[in-house]
Amino acid sequence: MSQPGRGKLLIYGATGYTGRMLAARAVAKGLDPIVAGRDSVKVEALAQRLGLESRCFAVDDAAALRAGLSGAGCVLNVAGPFSETAARVIAACIALRTHYLDTTGEVDVFAHAAARDADARAAGIMLMPGVGWDVVPSDCIALHTALRVQRPRRLRIVLCHLNGQPSRGTLRTGLAMQGKGVCVRRGGQLLQLTEEQPVREFDFGAGIGKRRCAILSMGDLVTAWKSTAIPDIEVHMATGPRLTLPDGGIDAFPEGPTPAQLAAWRAFVLAEVAGDDGEVARSLIETGSGYEYTAHAGIEIARRALAGDCKPGFQSPASAYGAALATGIGAVIRDLD
Repeated sequence: MSQPGRGKLLIYGATGYTGRMLAARAVAKGLDPIVAGRDSVKVEALAQRLGLESRCFAVDDAAALRAGLSGAGCVLNVAGPFSETAARVIAACIALRTHYLDTTGEVDVFAHAAARDADARAAGIMLMPGVGWDVVPSDCIALHTALRVQRPRRLRIVLCHLNGQPSRGTLRTGLAMQGKGVCVRRGGQLLQLTEEQPVREFDFGAGIGKRRCAILSMGDLVTAWKSTAIPDIEVHMATGPRLTLPDGGIDAFPEGPTPAQLAAWRAFVLAEVAGDDGEVARSLIETGSGYEYTAHAGIEIARRALAGDCKPGFQSPASAYGAALATGIGAVIRDLD
């Protein structure tokens, strides 16, 4: 384990829908975070409302970025699309010897963080993208299920949201990911598929049933490899009604789910692990809304990092904290078979 972090938690992108939830959760847990972002008016208003320190800077100015992060013990980046922010913030965190966390699901960001593993180890810091709903429950259920099989060879991770509603920021990141193709892991290597893949049906068990699911690229292709070392990994997501943007486009889309929508939301991840001898294990993890779970998981991991409860280098949630991390934040695991 690394030595205890010094300084406060800094939340970058704190004025967005998810950022505000994380900041409020941090205050509730007694962390006294610094809230930061690019819009000084919004950042200062949030800081005043919560009684916190504020900082305003852009990530594309390296000097301003380092100055803005100076003195922080851990940075939680919530400013997406993360393909535009993560690499710069990671570089600054390595230079400043500051732990880095974010809430991305973008596979390229995870791959970049993994490539900086040696640099992070040398700096004595932890790099952990994906401290929210993606990928904390999925990484933990992947490890839980892998441990049920003697010689695991293939892992399928299947995401399902019932009554889920994306925030404007999540939708913007999702649109930025379109057109990049679909990746899987084969023989331990990331491989981009060149042919369209058929929609598959997965059985989530009692109360949910069978769902049609499409293959997609998510950060689990990197994190599950880190936590389980299973060489063949795929990620699928249950399909639902097509989302229609309002006439004003993405900027006219609601900033995030309402309290009633959050209360109605149920989220699931199915993990299916097959072994070399044909043994198959299937387990399911259930949480409430993705955004509320992100707030709880992100701040819990930040709290641990600041307390020195972390491993240096690139880590996934389960590689650093085990499969019990997710259930300790309110998730429920069921073994299906």
